[in-house]
Amino acid sequence: MEQHEQHKDNNEYRQNGQEQAHALASWLLEVMPPSSLSSEADTSDAEAQFELTLQGDYHPRFYPQLPDFVFALLNNDPQAATHYAPLLFHLMGCRVCHEGFVEIYDAMDAALHPHGPRPILGQGTRTLAGMPPLLLQHLCRAWISQAEAVLRLARRDDTNSDALARLLLQQAIQLSSHIAQPSIRREALTDLVRVATLFDEGQDNGRASTREQATHSYTPVLASGRGTVRRTETAMRSKDAAPQSVSLVLHSQTLEGTITQQGQTLLLHLRDLDTSLRGSPVVVSILLGSLLEPIRWRGGNPFAIRSTESVDTTGSLTLILGETELRMTNPEERNMLEATFLLVEVYRADA
Repeated sequence: MEQHEQHKDNNEYRQNGQEQAHALASWLLEVMPPSSLSSEADTSDAEAQFELTLQGDYHPRFYPQLPDFVFALLNNDPQAATHYAPLLFHLMGCRVCHEGFVEIYDAMDAALHPHGPRPILGQGTRTLAGMPPLLLQHLCRAWISQAEAVLRLARRDDTNSDALARLLLQQAIQLSSHIAQPSIRREALTDLVRVATLFDEGQDNGRASTREQATHSYTPVLASGRGTVRRTETAMRSKDAAPQSVSLVLHSQTLEGTITQQGQTLLLHLRDLDTSLRGSPVVVSILLGSLLEPIRWRGGNPFAIRSTESVDTTGSLTLILGETELRMTNPEERNMLEATFLLVEVYRADA
């Protein structure tokens, strides 16, 4: 008899919890319906979807909690309102986060409680290389934009979120390495260099002043396009260049350089350098060098790799950048190296 009464009480408690969860979810959807959200931010610019930092409306403290909160609601968790009370009150006053809540709730509700039979999408596990490239591009740009938001909010609140921002940028680089199409991969990382420079804001580490002193700034040459192929082939015929499959071609306006690999050693070959650099050693700065941990940079600092020799009278120089287990012969690892060298700066070493 006592067990029957206890079972009855448990059922009533569970039923009350379900009713409260449904009531809470319904109230959140009704108190700020999507139709009431401002549409002033609508724009025809397709890239506007990535501007997470506009007007400081991205809140990293609350936004990542939304999937867990929605999951708790859909599973009728009676403790959802208590456990996520700060998020709940935030949603009452933040239109941007509430819009995200509505979208996530609708998507997860359809996933957990489908109407009708589920379509069979395929068998087995799909690798990242098998994912649609535009989807990977979107995720890369979203992570880079999120890193920018984290950094800007940290500067505003006088906190340090460099570790989180660096992790997001590393994830974007790793994900982009699975995009085979060079143009889509470059578009996925289009804001990477700009966001990486935010690490220097408010810090007296000498990197900003070094960037102003740069004599030449090199970027990788895309491996597609008729004009690019001709430039690559010309560079490949030079005495310092290796076959295209094991090298990266860089350009700086009319100048070209090459990064090759001998064993685990990465070598930078420069040609036709400015006359002001000839007869002197140079310093090479890899802006994104700190993001790729598998590379052991020569001297330990990717922002100040000093050559042991001087530029010769023809403007040529070869110097060691560092060592890595990554292989240029592996397409995905080559793509990671290419992303690391999105900006290579060369300037005269101090006497």
